[in-house]
Amino acid sequence: MFKKIIAPIVVGGVLLGGVATAGVASAATPNASATAPSHAGKGQLKAWVTSHRKELRKAGLEISAKAIGITPQALRSDLKAGNSIAGVASQHGVNPQTVINDLVNAADSQINQAVPGKLSSTQAQKIEARLPARVTKVVNHTF
Repeated sequence: MFKKIIAPIVVGGVLLGGVATAGVASAATPNASATAPSHAGKGQLKAWVTSHRKELRKAGLEISAKAIGITPQALRSDLKAGNSIAGVASQHGVNPQTVINDLVNAADSQINQAVPGKLSSTQAQKIEARLPARVTKVVNHTF
């Protein structure tokens, strides 16, 4: 059950807290900067996501906890108890949309950094259009 806490979001190349394109990936936190090989195909990208899942979950958990105003450990224990991120946010008087916005903004900043050389503007627009719905799904999911 613990391993399901904040699974990475992959939407047209977007990972929660980072960007992964057909070959390039970057994590949201400075400590977790790893990149997939530039020749990576779909299978290699999936392998990269699998191997960096822990870093991606940690980034999502930290962003969510900061938006709610609690520690990542407290959020993790609430999720393990069967709550959703939205439920935890509501319990602490925070609108779940605030958490969603913070997660989307973190991913958007990674997308914007990737546009000059790693993503085309068309790819970035496609990813950014899908991102809010996917993040909302994760925030409302009961783990």
